[in-house]
Amino acid sequence: MPFGVDRILLNGRILTVDNDFSTVEAVAIQQGEIVATGSNDEISDLATGRTKVDDLGGATVLPGLLDPHNHMLSTSVGLTQVQLYDCRSIPEVLDRVASAVASARPGEWILGKGWDEALLAEERYPTRWEFDSVAPNNPVVMHRVWNKLVANSAALAAAGITRETPDPPADVLYAGGFDRHPESGEPTGLFRDRAKQMILQAIPGPTQAKLVEALAIGSRAYNAVGLTGIADPGLFPEQLRAYQIAWQDQALTVRSDLLLGSYGYAPVDMMAGLQDWIEGYGIQGGFGNEMLRLEGMKFGLDGGVGDRTGRFYEPYLDEPDNYGQWVVDPEEYPHMVRWAHDLGFSIDTHTCGTAAQDLAVQAMIAAQRAAPNPRLRHRIHHGYFPSDEILPRMAEHQIGALVSTPFITNLGDSYIRSIGEERASRTVPMASYLRAGVPMASSSDSPITDFNPFVGMYAAVARKTLQGAQFDMSEAISREAAIRSYTIAGAWATGLEHRKGSIEPGKLADLIQVDRDPLSCTDEELRDTVVTRTMVGGTWVYER
Repeated sequence: MPFGVDRILLNGRILTVDNDFSTVEAVAIQQGEIVATGSNDEISDLATGRTKVDDLGGATVLPGLLDPHNHMLSTSVGLTQVQLYDCRSIPEVLDRVASAVASARPGEWILGKGWDEALLAEERYPTRWEFDSVAPNNPVVMHRVWNKLVANSAALAAAGITRETPDPPADVLYAGGFDRHPESGEPTGLFRDRAKQMILQAIPGPTQAKLVEALAIGSRAYNAVGLTGIADPGLFPEQLRAYQIAWQDQALTVRSDLLLGSYGYAPVDMMAGLQDWIEGYGIQGGFGNEMLRLEGMKFGLDGGVGDRTGRFYEPYLDEPDNYGQWVVDPEEYPHMVRWAHDLGFSIDTHTCGTAAQDLAVQAMIAAQRAAPNPRLRHRIHHGYFPSDEILPRMAEHQIGALVSTPFITNLGDSYIRSIGEERASRTVPMASYLRAGVPMASSSDSPITDFNPFVGMYAAVARKTLQGAQFDMSEAISREAAIRSYTIAGAWATGLEHRKGSIEPGKLADLIQVDRDPLSCTDEELRDTVVTRTMVGGTWVYER
């Protein structure tokens, strides 16, 4: 063992999440890395007069938590906007907007996110006229949790949208559209799929300084729930610059792997020059350092389940002709994957429906067979309903599944509305993935839902929705497996399992202290776990 370390942690219940899920009392840290673990006596012997000694007082310590599919920049910007995730009625939504208007200048845009009609008492979306009632002089845009938004009259006017505005062209994949009042023909304010861009293009974008400021806010919020590392998928040049500036300013305290926005995720007007833009960087995935790294590309292949656009082999409930949508041409998708693979980028593809997941996995396997590159960690995210046939193939070829664990709880009720309780109950089959040997990690896809990993761990073991529906418990996993899914499995997803994800010598000193034992508390107590301290690289970056 080394002698003369920078810091030691003593008198803890330290869950190392090594292969044996062993527990130790103490940890030694030198130059931001873990150099030894063991008993109090063993680690105390490494101290010198300059060593900082932290007495944990019996507290539980875990590796820093990782979320390998988390839109941290988007979430960070959203933290400065109206939050609607816990609203359970349209009046509650309107109250939140009214509060924002009260502190805004006339004409200032009011932006927010998080309503879900499945959780609102009225079981419908709000309308432009309802937002007009609390914001007559401010443009308002409130996003659903996923893939829809409602704009008020001022926002429609700013976007130049009237009753005469034509619907988006039907021959464009995932074109979407907007709803009209059945009698007047006036837009109701609801926009879906790519038609959302008709509104979004009118909203002034945040400045570079605001993006950097948001990342500082987001880093603090993420550290407060134990997150020490994320992968942010689907970024473009101005967002990449914001991350770099935040890192240079030492405002970034969450290790960040960045993925470029690619086919099915980039706006339509970027598609023509997309390959030239990405190829113009002239680098491969993995470029960067242990705090900030360009890692891969994000693709989108289908839609979602709650809005009935994820691509399945079976139709949606009460819609016998609706099997969901493709966001990109399924015949072209394998060629897109091969292009990204040959450039040296890991691929993370959005797949919600079974048909989409089958296609994505098959294309990734084909690319690796044609041009083997073991450095690349191709994976799908969401992965709600894998086919029986695709699971062994994912295991054989080590195609990862980044399952959206908290969706079970926070979005499960909308899935029941879309595909029925029996099908919905099988969503996110974590136990099946593990039994098959598929590399599986938990992720939040924030800002779609809660970025707190303990909410995801609760969903993984309890499988209950917000409205109390009990999903198939044969797909529940153990506490140990839930913790692994947010630590070492997340590290594997981006090829860094040798550097983070567990508390072992040779790994980065990223760890958290919590207020309870996650292995023995109740499910509800697990969900409500409080992080008291977070360490990144041997330094406490958050203390409650």
